[in-house]
Amino acid sequence: MPSAEDTSVHQEQSVVRPTRQDEVAAAGSELIGGQSGRWSRLGSTALTPVGAVALVALGMFALGMVQKLPCYNWAWFKGAGSQYTHACYSDIPHLYSGRGFSEGLLPYFDRLPGDMQYLEYPVLTGVFMQIASWLTPGGSIQHQEQAYWLVNAGMLMICTAIIAVCVARTHRRRPWDGLLVALAPAFALTATINWDLLAVALTAAAMLMWSRSRTLAFGILIGLATAAKLYPVLLLGPAFVLCWRAGKWREFWVATLGAAGSWLVVNLPVMVFAPAGWKKFYTFSEERSIDFGSFWLIITQRTGASIEVSTVNTVSTLATVALCAAIGGLTLTAPRRPRFAQLAFLVVAVFILVNKVYSPQYVLWLIPLPRSPGPAGGTS
Repeated sequence: MPSAEDTSVHQEQSVVRPTRQDEVAAAGSELIGGQSGRWSRLGSTALTPVGAVALVALGMFALGMVQKLPCYNWAWFKGAGSQYTHACYSDIPHLYSGRGFSEGLLPYFDRLPGDMQYLEYPVLTGVFMQIASWLTPGGSIQHQEQAYWLVNAGMLMICTAIIAVCVARTHRRRPWDGLLVALAPAFALTATINWDLLAVALTAAAMLMWSRSRTLAFGILIGLATAAKLYPVLLLGPAFVLCWRAGKWREFWVATLGAAGSWLVVNLPVMVFAPAGWKKFYTFSEERSIDFGSFWLIITQRTGASIEVSTVNTVSTLATVALCAAIGGLTLTAPRRPRFAQLAFLVVAVFILVNKVYSPQYVLWLIPLPRSPGPAGGTS
């Protein structure tokens, strides 16, 4: 039986050293003394590759918080334009008052004043927002909004750590690939615009479970992620075609039932006791007009012709289905089986591109996906 020391040496040897395979990493290593030498030992310090990736991700998140300082100090509260010219806008402080949290209203159950009527976010995100409001101290409304943003930032920082750890651990031999997520500038700049990191963290954890061939856990996490944001349900498509190609139908149905079950556990109480509030996210998504950033807005600006919202809904849905079907066809006919992360990236990118709404934080959905390769075997 091999000793613990032998096992440690084997694990060290199995980890791919970036400076040995990547020219950019090799060149960058010159700043800290050059490539790892033949006698160096990986894992000889308390800071592991996964821990290093997590620390870098938290550092970038903290830099993103610093970048929001102009808004935190004054731009959120003194004129609408400054928060955009300083590129530090966030929905979080504005919705603290705008969605009734400052008044103690309960999401989905209590009706909001004005046209919105109810909170327009999926249930798990609403729970996240409500927990943050319970942790927000009193004071003037500006102080409460600042504190609410800070509390949410702290909770989203936990999500950031989860994303970093999951991405770094998804491929056992390439944990340093997680630095490509941790160091992404868009990750720092958009992390606290909205609550998307909750769904991203659950999705990253789901992909880690997929890479370990734990399909039930994968499905449960996808269901929870979908209860926080709609896009994670699209990842069942890549799971479907990969299981089809491998003939592993049992794994797909286990994952699907796990996703449906966890989604229902979160949503069913609100569906039953506050149906009007629960439906708001779906009716709002259907009725929402073309928004900034979408190519639909570019079309209307270029042509000068307006497009009915119902037409955009139909065309974007059909385009998403057609493009995802094309991705599925390529997957089934490709000589070499694609990785799950590659397909996940493509289907989520399709959804973003044809959507009638694009918000800057949507890039967070994409950043972890291509950096999460699965193992060579299994359903991945």
